[in-house]
Parts: sequence; structure tokens; C-alpha cells
Amino acid sequence: MTGRVRYRATWQQALPLSLSLGAVVLMQLSNPLLWEHQRPGLPGLPFESRPLALVLPFFILLELWVLSRHVGVTLTPDAAVVHNLRRRTIPWTNMADVAVEPFFGGRRVVFYETDGRRTPLRIPNTAFLSRDRRFDEKVATIRGWWLANGGTAQVEDTAGDFGAWGQTYGPLPERLDMRPAPSRSAPTVLLFCWLAIDAVMAGFAGGLDADHPTVLGRALGGLVAIALLSGAGFLTFGRGLTLTADHLVIRGLRSRTVLWDEIQGIVVEPHRGGRRLVVIEASGGRTPLPVPRVGRLLWDSEFEAKTQTLRHWWRTHAETSADPSEAALQPPDGATLLPYSGPRMWQKGVLALACVLLGYQIFLSVLVGGLVITLGQ
Repeated sequence: MTGRVRYRATWQQALPLSLSLGAVVLMQLSNPLLWEHQRPGLPGLPFESRPLALVLPFFILLELWVLSRHVGVTLTPDAAVVHNLRRRTIPWTNMADVAVEPFFGGRRVVFYETDGRRTPLRIPNTAFLSRDRRFDEKVATIRGWWLANGGTAQVEDTAGDFGAWGQTYGPLPERLDMRPAPSRSAPTVLLFCWLAIDAVMAGFAGGLDADHPTVLGRALGGLVAIALLSGAGFLTFGRGLTLTADHLVIRGLRSRTVLWDEIQGIVVEPHRGGRRLVVIEASGGRTPLPVPRVGRLLWDSEFEAKTQTLRHWWRTHAETSADPSEAALQPPDGATLLPYSGPRMWQKGVLALACVLLGYQIFLSVLVGGLVITLGQ
């Protein structure tokens, strides 16, 4: 381990953020509320079309430059140099562990120092819209540099769990939350937000027999919007699993707690063209888990890793070993499922198209709703 290794953001990670920032600025600059009325009834842009065309390329180049120069980590024989808003140099001998932890539906590297300090890295990471296919390889390289240059593993690594979702090197954390993957929740949240905006617009618009919105209409529109936004929040943050040292908390429409000792097995079964996890209890009950799941159109690219993590927690805290007869717990009519290899290209295309269309509809609804409410006052 000689020389230097520098990890920066890839262009696939920088491009989505750059496009988002550029699109926001472009939409603000082209907002009709900011236009000047050059002729009666005809608004005109406050800027020429040529400067507006340079907004997106400018933000893309700016974001690529910032992420390549000021974000990431540099590996040297003596220390790891963390590049964030403030640069830090951490000697390998002062590092107690190199862990991989979940972060907003993805994974990132975290340095644990001997004095108890915890330093998460911005790069390398992998997440929805900013996926890094070489993430596990980079984690292996960082950990190899740590061990080769004075670092010592605190405990023996768990065989077969390297790079698994939420699996740290060393003792399991006291608590771990699993939520729906962004690739599953994003289109539903966008749809609910669009419906909530339309509900507000309908409440503030004039009724069939009224020239102006009524108090009742505004109240109903607001209540419907709150209900829809609450549903979107529940689907994103409410549903999921909470793993602790004693039990598994299943959060769905009704929360349920299952002790690790009461679990006989965790199996994968087909469900509506996809697959899901089912907890088999010692009493014979079967409890389908809300996450992780794979559907016909929506998917979770970390399905296999989350499954391994969940089984590892169960076997560790229930003090059981891998049982070859666990496959016998599958339904009699269920065919053996091969490991999930990830979404197909047509699934990614359908999801991207749906998110773009819903985002465009939200933008139009906000724009038109702002004009209607503003001009109607």
C-alpha cells in the first residue's frame, strides 16, 4: 500500500444533483410571476433565451468541479484525508473501525476513531439516483489500506456479509431501521403530492355557484391535502422494520413486535409478480414484511443485501446457526427463487418516465395554482 488513492464523486453521482439545481434555478428564472408585461396581455421573459440556455450547463460544470475537488477521501500510507467542507486527516493508527452504514436509502462509509469520534464520508457512497457500482470495491480498498498501515480489526469479520446493507464490521449496532427503498416510494410520494396540490387548488378556486372560494371549500381542500401528504409520509417513513437486540418491530398499518427467539425462519416467497420476505414464527404464524419487497414495476436493488442483514441479526440475537432445512419452510407450491439480480432496463425506464411526468405535473400545478391564487386575490 504505497502512493496515494483519491476517491471522488463519479459523473453519475454528480449529474442528478447538478440537473436538479439547474432545473430549480431555470424554473425560477422562467416563472411568469417574475415576468415583466412588455405589451398588454403578453408577458415577456426577464432574460434573453441565450442566458437561460446556459443555466443547466453552468450548474453541471460547477457541481462536477466542486465534487471532484472538495469532496471525497484520499488514502495515504500514514492517514486517510477526508475532504468535506472542512478537511480532516485521520491517522490509520487512530482508527478503530471502517464501517458501512445505511443512509437515506443507500450506503456510505463511516470511520470510527479510537477516541469515540464518528466521521461519515460523503464519497464513496451509493444511493438511489447516485449509484456507484464500484462501491463495495472501494470499501474493500479503504479497509485494506487501514489494515495494512497500522489498523487492527476489533473483531473478526463476519464471513459472507462484506458490504451487506446496514452490516458494520464488528458488533451489531443497538438499533437499525429498514424503510422502503426510494425506487419504490418515490413515484407514490410524487403522485400523492400532485393530488394534494390539486386538492388545494380546488379548495381555493371558485365553486360551481360561487364567484369566490368559500371557507368550507378551503377547509376541505386543506384537509384532503393534509391527508394525502400524511399518507405519503407514512409510505416513506412510517412503514418498515426496526431491528433491536431483543426483537423485531414490524411497522405497517398495525405495528407488531416479534421476539427473535420466536422466529423459526425468514423466507423469500413470490408475491404479485415480485418477491417479499415472510417471517415464520414458532407458533406456525406467517407474517409478511413490508420491506424489503420487489414488485413487477417497482423494485429494491438492495433486496438481497437487506435479506442477508435481517437473517444475520436473527441468527446472532437468537443464537441460531444457518439451517439447511430453512428452505423447507417455503410454501409447498412455491418454486425455488434465484437470488434477485436487480431491476431490468425497461423497469428503470418506466420508473424514470413516471417520475419525470409526475414531477412535471407538480411543477405545472404549483405554477398554475400560484397564478390562480395570486390573480384571484
